[in-house]
Amino acid sequence: MTDTTTTPPQDEAASHEAPAEHKGFSFADMHLAVGDRLQIECPAGTGLGRAFVRVIGYVDHLSILVTAPVAGNRRIDLVENDLVVVRVFSRENAFAFRASVLRACRLPFHYVHLSFPEIIQGSVIRKATRVRTELPVSVSVEQPGADATPGTVLNISASGLLLRTRAALGDRGSPVRLRFELPLHGIDTRLEVDASIRNVREDADEEGIEYQYGVDFHELPPSDHMVVKAFVYQTIIEHPRLVI
Repeated sequence: MTDTTTTPPQDEAASHEAPAEHKGFSFADMHLAVGDRLQIECPAGTGLGRAFVRVIGYVDHLSILVTAPVAGNRRIDLVENDLVVVRVFSRENAFAFRASVLRACRLPFHYVHLSFPEIIQGSVIRKATRVRTELPVSVSVEQPGADATPGTVLNISASGLLLRTRAALGDRGSPVRLRFELPLHGIDTRLEVDASIRNVREDADEEGIEYQYGVDFHELPPSDHMVVKAFVYQTIIEHPRLVI
């Protein structure tokens, strides 16, 4: 996956975007409610990395009760003293904390007591926080007889994206139409959005010229805007290292 955090053009493509702030939070800041979905990073011995649970309830300063973690169709059996990392998105923040398994119960159903978090780290999610991606995209330009150009989305935010192509698309301010799919919880959602080029970078390699375009979305329909935001938040929770 291409690392897009150190190249100046990407910063120019989103100069209005501030990075997330990392700081400590209280348990109340997470606003956890019964039924909320959490991600758990399981111990290496389970053979699985990340899984999901639902909040059953909690007792302040004692325990958080969650359903048994599930990855795919497989339930992961945790045992007492297992250490896990819990991640959750709530409102405008992404949170993470460490916990230990106090007890794993099987009756009346499979659930787990986790230790109450002492230290909670969080990132304030800015309006246009970007996440790295490697998604195929088809780009159309307003030129007679022009075919759609294939490319790759390198990062995306709620307000725009950075894409890479082998063909020139236009100059700064030129309109483009983007067609791509965003995977949300295992389901691909197809989007077709209008955007305009914010900046351009050209690089030469053994295969020819590679173009990188920072583009701003035009006003997205509310449904498309929610899909993009949901994808960004999902990535923040499930793959925090991809946050730019």
